[in-house]
Parts: sequence; structure tokens; C-alpha cells
Amino acid sequence: KLQHEEACKKRVAELRDELLFKQPESTYLGDCPICCLPMPLDVQKSATYQCCSKVVCISCYYISGRSLQHRCPFCREPTPSTEKECKKQIMKRVEANDPVAL
Repeated sequence: KLQHEEACKKRVAELRDELLFKQPESTYLGDCPICCLPMPLDVQKSATYQCCSKVVCISCYYISGRSLQHRCPFCREPTPSTEKECKKQIMKRVEANDPVAL
């Protein structure tokens, strides 16, 4: 009986750890459209492509920047190199009534 109780306590602790440390299935921000993992709650760990207003996790942003020679993985537009180009792309999305750009 004592061994059974110890085994039960150990399993309860394992289940508690699984619940505490498992990754959530999704967040209110949705999933990254590239890797399909839940978007991080910290907005510093995500990035927005101004050309098409897609939001991706920061790791996919860095990887796609390297592999696509700094082009958007969705629309293949070059990523802006200056603040002026960035604002121009954002205004283009605002004029298209894109709610993310607003």
C-alpha cells in the first residue's frame, strides 16, 4: 500500500508539471502563419510585415529575412530599408482599409 501511495503521489506531481509547463494550444493572438505555433503574448517577440500586414513570431521573421534575401515570405515584396519606405508601405495598407495597419 505504501508503494502505491508513493507511485500515486509521483504521478500526480508529473501531471501537475505537465499542466504547468506545457505550451498552450493557442493564444488570443492566434498562430504564426509560417510555423503554426501559438503567437507569443509578448509583442516584443513578434514582427509585422508592413507590405501585407502579416504578423509572425520573431524567430520566423529572422529566418525568413535570411533565407529570402530580406523579402516578405507572403507577398515577396522587399522589406523596407528606411523609415520613409516603411511608412509608405503602412499608408498603402491603410488606404486599402487593412484593419491591422490601422
